Amino acid sequence: MSIKRQVWGALLFLTAVAAPGQLSAGASQTALIHDIVYAGARAIDPETGLDAIRNIAVDGDRIVAVSEAPLKGRRTIDARGLVAAPGFIDIHSHATTREAAGYQAKDGVTTRLELEIGTWPVSEWYRAKQGRELLNYGTSVGHTAVRYFIQKGEGAAGLAALRDPMEKFGAKEAGGPLSGAATLRLSALLEQGLGEGAIGIGSGTQYAPGISRREMLDVTAIAARTATCLFTHIRYGSLVEPDSAFEAVQESIANAAATGACIHVAHINSMAMRDAPFMAALIADARRRGIDITTETYPWGGSVDAVRSHFFDPGWEARWGVAVGDLQSRATGKRLTQAEFDALRAGTADDGVIMHMNSEATIAALLRDRSVMIASDGGRIEGANGHPRSAGSFARVLGHYVRETKTIDLAEALRKITLMPAQRLEAFVPAMKRKGRLQPGMDADIVLFDPRTVGTRATYGDAARYSDGFRYVMVNGVLVVDRGKLADAVSPGRPIFSKVRP
Repeated sequence: MSIKRQVWGALLFLTAVAAPGQLSAGASQTALIHDIVYAGARAIDPETGLDAIRNIAVDGDRIVAVSEAPLKGRRTIDARGLVAAPGFIDIHSHATTREAAGYQAKDGVTTRLELEIGTWPVSEWYRAKQGRELLNYGTSVGHTAVRYFIQKGEGAAGLAALRDPMEKFGAKEAGGPLSGAATLRLSALLEQGLGEGAIGIGSGTQYAPGISRREMLDVTAIAARTATCLFTHIRYGSLVEPDSAFEAVQESIANAAATGACIHVAHINSMAMRDAPFMAALIADARRRGIDITTETYPWGGSVDAVRSHFFDPGWEARWGVAVGDLQSRATGKRLTQAEFDALRAGTADDGVIMHMNSEATIAALLRDRSVMIASDGGRIEGANGHPRSAGSFARVLGHYVRETKTIDLAEALRKITLMPAQRLEAFVPAMKRKGRLQPGMDADIVLFDPRTVGTRATYGDAARYSDGFRYVMVNGVLVVDRGKLADAVSPGRPIFSKVRP
C-alpha cells in the first residue's frame, strides 16, 4: 500500500469519528498532493448546513477534504465565484441515451435513475450499460412492463413486445386484469428483478387501466416485504371525481399504511395539476403520521402526452383542466386547433403533444413545500419541439426560481436535488449513503456552477439547448464537464443497485 493511500485511509477514519465539518486539514492535508483541488469555492453541503468558502480535495473517486486551509493538487482549479455542491440526483429520468446524458451533465446531474416506469429484464438493462455511461445509473423493476411481458406470452414474443410504446401497455388486448397463475408469475418476476439489483418497483399504473386495486396492493406488499420502495405514476390524472388524482393519491396513502411500504409518487404536478399543492400537503400530512410516502415535481408547466391515448378519451378537457389550445404539437411546435386535434385522434400521424396544464403559481407552491423533491421526468432529446425538461430542469430551478423569482433560496433548492433523493433511497440503496453530501469520505460527485449565470436555455419550441453556468461536473472523481465543455471519451458512471441484490 502506498504512503499516500495509508494517509488517505487515516483521514477517512478521522472523518468517520469527527463531527461533520471538523476534520483537521491543517498539517495532515498540507503534506499531501491531491489529484484535484477546487480552490476558493463557496461550498454548500445540505446535510451539515455548511455554506462557506472552502478548498475541496479529491483523490480517486472520493472527496478527502473540505478545508479552510490551503490544499495542493496535481491539478488545482480556481473555483472563486463558483458554488460547489454535491452532484444532482435525478430520481425520475427516462434519459437513457448518451446524448441525453450529455445534456443532463450540462444541467448538473451526476446520477440519473429510471424509477417511475422501470424496466424488464433488469439484469440485461444493467449489463448493456456497464462501462459505457457518462453518469451513474440505476433502474427499478417495471411492474407495468412485467405484466405486459407476461400477457404477451413471455419468451421472445414478450421481449419483442416490450419495445412497444408505453401507451400500448394499456391497450385492450394487453391492459386487462391478471388472475390465477399470471398473478403468481408477476410476483415472482418482480422479486427476480429486485434480486438482480433493481431499485424498487416502478409502476406506470395509469398506462394500464387493467391494474386492479388488489393487484396494486399486492405489488405494494412486495415492496414492503423486500424493504424497497414502490415508485408510482398513480392511477388517475384528473381534477374530476370519480377517477380523480385525489382518489389515486388516497389509494397510495392507504396502500402504504396497510403494508408498511415505502411509496414515492411521481410528478405530482402533472397528475393533480392545480390541485397539486393540496395533494403534496396531503402526502406530507400522511408522512408526519408515520406513513412512508413522498412525492416530487419537475419545474415546468407542461407534460408530454399522446392524443390517441386513453388520456384523451371524451371529457379530457375537464379532467385535465385544459382546452385544445393548451396542446402543443411535438411535430410542428404549434398549438393545436380543434380540427387538428380531431385529425390526430382519428389518424396515424405523430400524435405527441405537450399539454400546458400548470401555472407558474402552482409550480412555485410545490417548490416552496419543503417535503417535495425536484426531478426532471426527462427523456431522450427530441429536437426543438421536444420537452425542455430533458435538457434544462435543474438549471431552471437555480436560475429562474432561485435567482430571478426568489421562490426558494439556493440552499433549499440544492437540498431538494441532492440530499433529499439520497436520503429517500439510502435505507435500501447503499451507494446513496455516499451521495448528496459535500463531505470528506463521500463520493466525488461534485458540481461547480456560477450562481450569477446558471440557467436554462431550453424552452418550449427550442428544447435541445444546453444549460448555462455549470463550469465543472465531476462523476466518481472524473470531470465530465470541464471549463463548461463536455469531456470526450470518458465513461465514469457506475451502476446503482439496491441491497436486495446478493
